[in-house]
Amino acid sequence: MQKFQDVKLTGKDGAEISTIFLGVDSDEKKGIVVISHGFGEHAGSYTEFMERLWQSGYASITPDQRGHGKPPDGISFKKWQGIIKNYRDFIDDISVITDYLNEKAPGTPLVMYGHSMGGNIVANALLRLPPEQLSHYSCAVLEAPWLELYKPLTPAMIRVLKVLNVIAPNYVQKIDLDVDAISSENEKQDVYTKDQYYHGSLSARLINGMLGGCAYALDNAKSLSTKTFLAIADNELVLSNDEMRDFAAKAGDIVTVKTYKSNHAIHNDVSQEEYCKDLIEFLDLNVL
Repeated sequence: MQKFQDVKLTGKDGAEISTIFLGVDSDEKKGIVVISHGFGEHAGSYTEFMERLWQSGYASITPDQRGHGKPPDGISFKKWQGIIKNYRDFIDDISVITDYLNEKAPGTPLVMYGHSMGGNIVANALLRLPPEQLSHYSCAVLEAPWLELYKPLTPAMIRVLKVLNVIAPNYVQKIDLDVDAISSENEKQDVYTKDQYYHGSLSARLINGMLGGCAYALDNAKSLSTKTFLAIADNELVLSNDEMRDFAAKAGDIVTVKTYKSNHAIHNDVSQEEYCKDLIEFLDLNVL
């Protein structure tokens, strides 16, 4: 069994990008899946899923998103969790990872994968990355992407957040993460609850960046040029399924949509076997 590797990359802004890489030999693996995790999670949250991909012929790499995972040396949890400098850094980090993989395994097809907050980021990366980078991606997967909250913010709250983004961008609101809504499986809920890096810290700049990403993805969905698999949870209580379907409708036939009997984290809930089977079938058809 290939072992996980800790790989440190350098972002365009000079920041360290900490990743977990389940390695690849270009002549053995079908492709490499670049995973963008959800809000509050971290790269280590996806090791079981990465192993599933490996067993089906796909290598994978998962970075800790900005403001997530273990804080860099010398930085406290309080000054790290949920705090970002710029939403664009999320997309730039995918760009850096793309360049790294092209050097490490030239010619190996790539797949962009995003869950929840990561789905917001991936949707925007698919629409904003330059063609020369997008050309390396055979297809993409959006698992319950954040395109609107299940309970949308009021216009008044959005105005307040915009003001905070200017005067106090690192102001953090602690969100009580409902692990029952994430997964219905008690074992998975325990993992989330006991994870020291799993958090509900949401800064003003992060929420504003995500809201802007929602708007951009929905406004520009018709420009999507990468074959995409969109997975929707029928018991979704975190995000709005209506906007996910709206995105797919605007993008057209390039998006394949399937709904699962699941809570928010489809890959980590009761339908995970069915979901992973469908996912691998989609990848096998489209990874070229």
